[in-house]
Amino acid sequence: MGQLLGKVKRSSNYKWWAVASVATGTLVTVADIGEINVAMPTIADRFNSDLSTVQWLATGYLLATSVLLMPMGRLSDMIGRKRVYLWGLLIFALGAGLAGTAPNLPMLILFRILQGMGIGMVHGNSMAIMTSIFPPEERGKALGIHMTMVGIGLIIGPAIGGVLVDAFGWRSVFYINVPLGVLCALIPFVVLDEDRIMQAVPRATLGGFDWMGAFLSSTALVTLVMGLTNPLDWALGFTIAILTICAGLLVVFVLWEMKTATPMLDITLFKARIFSLGVSARAISFVGAASILFLMPFYLQGVAGYSPGQAGLILTSIAFGMVIVGPLAGGLSDRFGWRPFTVVGASLSVLGLLTLSQISVDTALPIIILGILLQSSGMGMFSAPNASSILSGIPRRSYGAVSGFVQLIRTASTVMGIVIATVVITATMSSLGFEASLEGFAEGVDPEIASAFTSGLRKVYLSMAGLQMVAVVLSLVKGRVAPDPELEGDAASRVSGSTPG
Repeated sequence: MGQLLGKVKRSSNYKWWAVASVATGTLVTVADIGEINVAMPTIADRFNSDLSTVQWLATGYLLATSVLLMPMGRLSDMIGRKRVYLWGLLIFALGAGLAGTAPNLPMLILFRILQGMGIGMVHGNSMAIMTSIFPPEERGKALGIHMTMVGIGLIIGPAIGGVLVDAFGWRSVFYINVPLGVLCALIPFVVLDEDRIMQAVPRATLGGFDWMGAFLSSTALVTLVMGLTNPLDWALGFTIAILTICAGLLVVFVLWEMKTATPMLDITLFKARIFSLGVSARAISFVGAASILFLMPFYLQGVAGYSPGQAGLILTSIAFGMVIVGPLAGGLSDRFGWRPFTVVGASLSVLGLLTLSQISVDTALPIIILGILLQSSGMGMFSAPNASSILSGIPRRSYGAVSGFVQLIRTASTVMGIVIATVVITATMSSLGFEASLEGFAEGVDPEIASAFTSGLRKVYLSMAGLQMVAVVLSLVKGRVAPDPELEGDAASRVSGSTPG
């Protein structure tokens, strides 16, 4: 066995072995999101919860992930990506086991947050590992593979979650991830060669860990979400104060990162237009996508009357575009540049959201699937070329921190999308004289409540379509990457015709 593993690590095809080992973790952890989303109406009904409370199963998980993405990306540059990645998977599995035993909703949310901490360690490293193994001219291909795994995870997650909830109850969607999480840690433990995935990171030049930057960024994100969601029903003055504190923390974070000798995030990267516009477009796109992932299970089960299993199968359409379009766009963007794929991808997402903004209590299923497919195909075409554009002009030694930042954009924007969607739905239902209670949503609700919920849903998707138009405009703006001597190959040839995503 030892000789076989030695041959794998010395093989000319080692990059494919390494990517496959990391892909298993991406597959399982992304599928987990779909599993829990399908189970959420049942969980809300079991604990007699409302929308503002049960959203914390998703928001708390993603917030914990977001808080750790950049710190764990930076830490992995210092102590080793393999070590941080493996510990993250084990923490994810531990949180899943504890969540399955949770006696009440607050404890379930707490254990879900623990899972999110593990995922912050995993996703803060997975993209860095992939992009460090592949040469720069194949970066789009590597990111396309990553998107394929994300897409497959989004396909199988809702389907598996629906079947498990129907057959064994909601706790099974947590229990299944205990053995899967351990298995996903075992494979890269055996396959990954730490020296090869860290070869572009000269540890002697990395300096110390930016504890203050980690604290400031994490606290700013937490206060932002707390201020927007107002989970403790504070008075308006307290909410404004918390959001003001958040703004102050962000200012202090930027000033600190510009001053410190070992910043967690190099703020000067934002001076490059291709980086700053690419980041902005990415954030907007994931805000829009979050509303579909979070709200559609409630519509399908509570309004349209589908079972968890049926809803799970319908929601697999979210990922078909990513699986088919994602890797194709990633590979072609290496050859033709990022701009065509990011612009067309963002535009398709607009069409998908506009289609869903016409939804009613009796909308035909093919129309719903069409809207989902358009949006997901757009995200598949947009995401890998966009990430490639962001990573293209940075030193390879910074891949850990910046890859963590790219993942942070996704998770933090998803949190914001869920929060915005929840606020719009709650406000709409309240204006129509209904509480945003989710009691009975797993079995279908009163027609008047269903109509009020769907009215809010239309407003969410219409506003998200308008926001997504901004991403289209940002993707149209040209940008150049300054040549970087630390990057392999000729920088000019790699950025020819490139634009931000």
